[in-house]
Amino acid sequence: MSISNLQERLGQAHQLARDGDVIRAELQYLEILKLWPTDPETLSAVADLALRRDDGARAIEFLQRAIQAQPKDLPLAMRYAETLASLQHTAQAVKVLETLLAGTPGFYPGWLLLGCLRDASGDGSGALRAWYQAVTRSQGAGQWLDTDTTPPHLINRVAHAVERVRTGCRELLFNSYEKLRQEVGAGKLDRVDRALTGYLGEWDASPMDARQRPKVFHFPGLPVAPYHDPFLHSWAQQLQSSFTEIRAEALLVWQEDQRFGDFLEHPPGAKVQDYLQGDGPRPSWEAFFFYRHGRRFDANHLRCPRTSEVLESIELCRIAGQAPEICFSVLSPGSHIMPHYGVTNTRLVMHLPLIVPNDCALNLIDAGQHVWQEGKLMMFDDTFQHEAWNRSDKTRIILLMDCWNPHLTQDERLAVKHLIEAISDFQNLDQLGQGPH
Repeated sequence: MSISNLQERLGQAHQLARDGDVIRAELQYLEILKLWPTDPETLSAVADLALRRDDGARAIEFLQRAIQAQPKDLPLAMRYAETLASLQHTAQAVKVLETLLAGTPGFYPGWLLLGCLRDASGDGSGALRAWYQAVTRSQGAGQWLDTDTTPPHLINRVAHAVERVRTGCRELLFNSYEKLRQEVGAGKLDRVDRALTGYLGEWDASPMDARQRPKVFHFPGLPVAPYHDPFLHSWAQQLQSSFTEIRAEALLVWQEDQRFGDFLEHPPGAKVQDYLQGDGPRPSWEAFFFYRHGRRFDANHLRCPRTSEVLESIELCRIAGQAPEICFSVLSPGSHIMPHYGVTNTRLVMHLPLIVPNDCALNLIDAGQHVWQEGKLMMFDDTFQHEAWNRSDKTRIILLMDCWNPHLTQDERLAVKHLIEAISDFQNLDQLGQGPH
């Protein structure tokens, strides 16, 4: 049977089904399956007819065959999960969706259904995490923002998910530092509460300075400036005084390795050119990490004992899975780090310049350039758009590290640590599949 004949006979069978002649329709579908046993449309149609006569076992059998034929067909997988749920096979439906979303985490209708099924089975926490994925992923794609961007048959279900995420997230995130509040007194964390309610969208938390655009979390009420005095940190002088020894260790590992790993981590599908350009022979931004996203690189600490000793003796911004981020940052000749924004103003970026050829600079756009001076600390707020370049024919090396915004109190730093860890855990916990400074 040719494809055109298949489509013709399939159309005839569909019409029979619509006319209520279900026996003849099913016989027609089964004849088609003798010649095309893996046609998913026909298998799905037979499953529909089975459901009409309450034959759930047969419906599941044919949907399973359809899934085997088209394992990447997302609507088909959804129908299979919905059918399982309608037949009270909730646990199996949940497993189907979890498997589906592990491979296609961007399929937000699947997250919505998973949330509903988990909720129905009494897993409120799991439902909240699934709904969070559904809401953030859909709205990030410009969908489910209002009635105009939501399919009519999903409006009530989406509205319910949005409300559950709003109230559930609020409770979870406030609870993340509730124990600390009881220890230090609520008044000492008023600014953290204000920042959190802004993050939750309960008020317009846009920075007062339009140049400041944190990608994730804005803490209002902190002094707003592109550049900050590094010596607001009590440990800054100790770090700067260790310049000669740190520089010597950086030169040694650079001479031994000649090349470090790339600093940049860019989203799937993004081009390196979006982040790094330049007219040099091999534009690159490389890094010898002591910490990255809070993970300690023990072997690198061993290779640079004096640098390690200094770093471990000062107050680092420690947030599980996030910070500190500390490295020898190497910008090759003729390289240009393109303009970008950082994630939050609760952390600033500290530089200890180690090797700085001529014609190298950091530029905070609309705020002015900074030309590094070897051995002289500088600190800036990377939520201001910034770029950096090395227009010389020599390598530039700095010690780069994030650090707490010094205008946060110690109690606020601890609360922010708990809060950011809770946000991160919540966002990542149900990612079944999976900006530089």
